[in-house]
Amino acid sequence: MKHYSSILIHTITAFAFILVSCSNIDSRPGADTSEAADSETASHSENTLMAAPDFEVTTLEGESISLQKSLESGKPVVVYFTASWCPVCARNWPVLSEVYPEFEDRLTLVAVSIDPTDTEDVMRELAENEDFLFPSTAGRPEIMIDFGVESQATTVGVNLDGNIAFKKSKQALTADEFRELFSGLLN
Repeated sequence: MKHYSSILIHTITAFAFILVSCSNIDSRPGADTSEAADSETASHSENTLMAAPDFEVTTLEGESISLQKSLESGKPVVVYFTASWCPVCARNWPVLSEVYPEFEDRLTLVAVSIDPTDTEDVMRELAENEDFLFPSTAGRPEIMIDFGVESQATTVGVNLDGNIAFKKSKQALTADEFRELFSGLLN
C-alpha cells in the first residue's frame, strides 16, 4: 500500500507541474523563451554543481538505461524531458534525431515523457510517426520531479562526475546548440 501511495503522490505532483508548465510556455514559432531557459541553465563552477539523481528506465525498444550504468561505462547522460502533446518538443524531436547519431557512441541520450498518460503505446506511435532516432520511454513523471524539472521541453546534461552540468528548458534548440551542449559534456 505504501508503494501505491508514493506513486499517487508523484503522479499528482507531476500533473501539477504539467498544468503550471503548460501555462508558462509560449509555443509560437519564434517566441522568445531564452530568459526562462537561461534561469535554469547551470552556470556554476565544478565545485557547486548539483548531483544528478540516479534513475533507471526501459526504453520503447526494451533497452535498460540507468544513470549509474552509463557513467560507469564512461558516458555522460542527456535526459530530454518531453510530452506527446508538447509543441516545443515537437520542434526538438527532428533536431535530436539529426544530432544524436553523431554522439550515440560517446554519450547516453534518453527522452523521458513527463506525462503519465503517455503510455508505451502512445509513445511508440509518436516515435514511429516522428521517426525518433533516439531512445525514449513512456511517461515517468517521478524522474522529472527527482531532477527538479518543472516543464517539458527540458534538456538536462549530466557529466561524468554525476553532476548536472546544464539544464535548458522551455526552448526549441538548433542542431548546433544541441551539438554544443553534447560536446561540452564530452570535454
